[in-house]
Amino acid sequence: HARVIMKFKFCGDRDAPDWLLAEMFTISKLSSVRVKLLCGALVERVRARASSSVSTVTTTTTTTAKDDAGVDYAKFRKLVDGAVTAGDVEAVIAALEYTIESAARYDVDERALGRELEQLGLPKEHADAVCKPYGKSREALREALLRGTMRVNALKDMSWSVTFTSDADYERALAVRLQLNTTAHGCLDVDVSEEKFRVLLGELKTVKALMDAESAA
Repeated sequence: HARVIMKFKFCGDRDAPDWLLAEMFTISKLSSVRVKLLCGALVERVRARASSSVSTVTTTTTTTAKDDAGVDYAKFRKLVDGAVTAGDVEAVIAALEYTIESAARYDVDERALGRELEQLGLPKEHADAVCKPYGKSREALREALLRGTMRVNALKDMSWSVTFTSDADYERALAVRLQLNTTAHGCLDVDVSEEKFRVLLGELKTVKALMDAESAA
């Protein structure tokens, strides 16, 4: 039988990912106290990562127990203390971090988040264990996520000019050169054909209209 599709606010009013549903049972195998400790640590991790001016994917030259995204799994395994397997620890962290960050991104309050987690099969005491640290830091999380979004290679200035390009047959064609002055990579030149520029312009106008309509609602 086909699964009934439900919409969840913390998933952006979409159905929850299948992998997240699968991890609810694993999370429920932990005590609610451990879930609360994990979420407290993950709230701080999300805040720190979002506030950073660098990408969420970092590189390191030191030998640590961290993965490519900078997750110190040894630290989290201590909080879990053998309640689940090593592989399950990584899955639980991914599920809880997704839940916390997504809920903050879509501005879901802790009560609504708790109800939705219960609908996904998480016991009430475990849902409360997720929501308490999230609720205490919800506004700080949103501010950090907003600052992080605005700071990732932000556009400082832009200019444009019309140029001519030549193909292999020496046929000249109009093109548009966009000169982007960014915070992270300095000045970037982007050459766009006339046809692609018209498509881009049309799509940007559509997006602006949608944003204006959302603001007026």
